[in-house]
Amino acid sequence: MKHLSKLFLIASIFSAINLHSQNKSINFAHGKWAEILEKSKKENKMIYLDCYTTWCGPCKWMAKNVFTNDTVADFYNSNFINVEMDMEKGEGLEIAKKYGIQAYPTMLYINSSGEIMHRSCGSAPIQTFIATGKTALDPNTQLASLTKTFNSRVVDGKFAYKFISALKNGCQNFEKELSSYFIGQNENDLSSRSNWNMIYAFVESPESREFTYLEKNKEAFSKLYTSDSVNKKINNVYRSGLEIATRKQDKAAFENFKNKVRTSGLSDAEKIVAIAEMTYFIYGHDWKNYAVSAISAAEKFFMEDAMVLNSIAWNFYENIEDKEILTKGAGLAKRSVEIESMYANNDTYASLLYKLGKKEEAEKAALKAIELAKAEGSDYTETTQLLKKIELLQKQ
Repeated sequence: MKHLSKLFLIASIFSAINLHSQNKSINFAHGKWAEILEKSKKENKMIYLDCYTTWCGPCKWMAKNVFTNDTVADFYNSNFINVEMDMEKGEGLEIAKKYGIQAYPTMLYINSSGEIMHRSCGSAPIQTFIATGKTALDPNTQLASLTKTFNSRVVDGKFAYKFISALKNGCQNFEKELSSYFIGQNENDLSSRSNWNMIYAFVESPESREFTYLEKNKEAFSKLYTSDSVNKKINNVYRSGLEIATRKQDKAAFENFKNKVRTSGLSDAEKIVAIAEMTYFIYGHDWKNYAVSAISAAEKFFMEDAMVLNSIAWNFYENIEDKEILTKGAGLAKRSVEIESMYANNDTYASLLYKLGKKEEAEKAALKAIELAKAEGSDYTETTQLLKKIELLQKQ
């Protein structure tokens, strides 16, 4: 029995060691940004800065599923001074402004002088995240080096594709660089393989010379690169045209691109137009027409989409007073809850019921929202405040 006990003890020790080795994580340094820069200089390591916010779902996913991976931890702990920073608090506010952070999560790779060497944005699986770190460490592939090369000489389509891909992956605007590349291309060369790759991947403006040329020579491009890919590109630009017209509130352009989408042959053309119309009215603060378009879109396309229904219902709560429309909104929120009961849509449902003066139903929905928020670990302060207002309502 003693020998068995020793064997059991040894097995337990090895098991504990193995368990520990499988629970590594990126070690994030703490301190003021100036101290981090000094640490970077002293240790001769680049800084990896994880730019996040508390409300960012993909940020939380990265923290839970990627930063805790053994291979990721080994690579990043060996090669970087790792820092995580909330961009909406403390020094994060200044950092976000300085480095132009507009999407979350954003990953910055910074030298000891505070210069960005590389950047990417959005959540990434383990191997992609490690590959990005390797790209950042390599002077031949990091964005800073690519930028320097692009700005110092005329580049070919292969290099331009690599460079603009890096800008896009970092959520950087690349219109100026794309225009600069195409200025050096003769119109007759636009149908070359390298230029088609550039057009397909990056051209988004329906007013650009490159897209106009593509539309005009659709048949020739289709013979070279298949009609499916050419049609897909043209239709994507039409959708982009809708988005641009929406942001600019350009009604003539908006109607023009609606018609182009409708005659494009896309199977979901009407759904695309419906979403565009809702967005157009939101940008224009035209809540009366938004309500009409949103109800129609919801009934036609989104009765199985909890997130979209919740979004529409919340817009009704925040911006509309008409009781009939609010009742419709409550119905959409209820349907959202039926599809997938979450804190957010229960809170929306409670808010609309409160606005309709339905005390008992509103109270029940608010309590359910709070219950779910506790389970999800979400902040339910606003729902608690709503519950107090509901309690002041007269019973109907």
